[in-house]
Amino acid sequence: MNKTGITSRITIVIILVAVLSAGLTGLLAYLITKQQFSRYVDLGTASLGERFTAEVGDYYEHNGDLIGLQPYMESRSYFREDKKGPGGFGDRKPYWADEVVIIDTGNKVVASSRGDLVGSQLTMNEEDFTIFPVESDGNKIAEVYIFNPLKRGVISMENQYINSIASQTTNAIFITIALALIIGVLLARRITRPISDLSAAIHNLARGELDSRVELTGDREFVQLAEDFNYMAQQLYEHEQTRNSLVANIAHELRTPLSILRGQLEALQTGSMELTDQVKASLVDEIIRLTRLVKELETVGLAESGALRLNIENIQPADVLERLLPLRLVMEEEGIEFKADIAEENLDIYADVNRLTQVLINLLSNAMQHTPREEGVITFSISKMGDFIQFSVGDNGPGIPEKDLPYIFERFYRTDEARSRGEGGSGLGLAIAKSYIRAHGGIIWAESEVGIGSVFHFNLPCNSGD
Repeated sequence: MNKTGITSRITIVIILVAVLSAGLTGLLAYLITKQQFSRYVDLGTASLGERFTAEVGDYYEHNGDLIGLQPYMESRSYFREDKKGPGGFGDRKPYWADEVVIIDTGNKVVASSRGDLVGSQLTMNEEDFTIFPVESDGNKIAEVYIFNPLKRGVISMENQYINSIASQTTNAIFITIALALIIGVLLARRITRPISDLSAAIHNLARGELDSRVELTGDREFVQLAEDFNYMAQQLYEHEQTRNSLVANIAHELRTPLSILRGQLEALQTGSMELTDQVKASLVDEIIRLTRLVKELETVGLAESGALRLNIENIQPADVLERLLPLRLVMEEEGIEFKADIAEENLDIYADVNRLTQVLINLLSNAMQHTPREEGVITFSISKMGDFIQFSVGDNGPGIPEKDLPYIFERFYRTDEARSRGEGGSGLGLAIAKSYIRAHGGIIWAESEVGIGSVFHFNLPCNSGD
């Protein structure tokens, strides 16, 4: 297992990149500088060689030999000790002031910047010089040796300059390594700190601390990652709260009928109550209520898990209205006006007709509970909205407070906590409606204004989904 941390890896990568960049740049600079400087020296040496060969050739043609060349060269100021060199040598004598040797065809020194060499045989290493032949009428009469400061093994200011370039390049590489190390550590810590914070928050979340959040710091990508984590943690927290609330609500909903059953059965067991037809009917009612509650919970669970089976078929609005006829008759008996608005009679509705009917019965029953018996109006409409068929159920009841509107489709949620289960039902009607609509691939929502009424909408896809 590789235990190298991301901080170390980032630092090493930055150092390697910096060293490679500095090394390649320094090497190229050194090679280019050396090449250009060598070219500059070679051009200077060639220029001097041409001057000297011209002077020696003129002297030979004028005198017929090379005798007396040394005094002549000194008289022309070529070998003066105070001669300053051109080309940026400053006050130092040029390198050729001490290192110019002219020999004849017998390899004898006839002139030299070092006068004591005149008349002697040349014993210097020819590899340290650039040699220029002097010719007259096609015959070689002499050779001019000019010292080349860049030849191997020779210590000179020029070589020292080249060596200083190499030394400074090496120093620059080491300085770059030090700077890269510092920058790499700082940058790696900046990059890894949000990751470390996120890792700690993930561990806290795994231990059940669902209120764990991370601070939105760092670069844009880390901020986005922190936002995503916080959103996930918030969703987990809300789901946990919903689960706890669901367990409590289920226990509460089951407690009442079970308590009634237990009390009546204990009374029958002790003989304090007779098993009359009324007692039998009460027991059956509570059992039916428990059975219905369990069945509703099972239905919601199947729908939310995607395991609910739907029998999708093509139905017409008239079929839907026909299935709602019993409920419409109840509205008439209670004095509630029912208004239906079908935009197009030939709308093709693809749905499970039994599930769709159950959704509409739940919405209409809910509307009846909140609609006044005098001047009460319930509206029902079906229309096409783009690629969806939209159903709407409205009432002119008291409306739903804005604070309750986002939660009305949750299981066991009641807008009035003081309302009894007998008055308000099990609290699963809207949750079942939502699960059925989502199983069809649609959405359901509500609009309400206190004192005016509420409207529930849901959409179903126009196609069958085949």
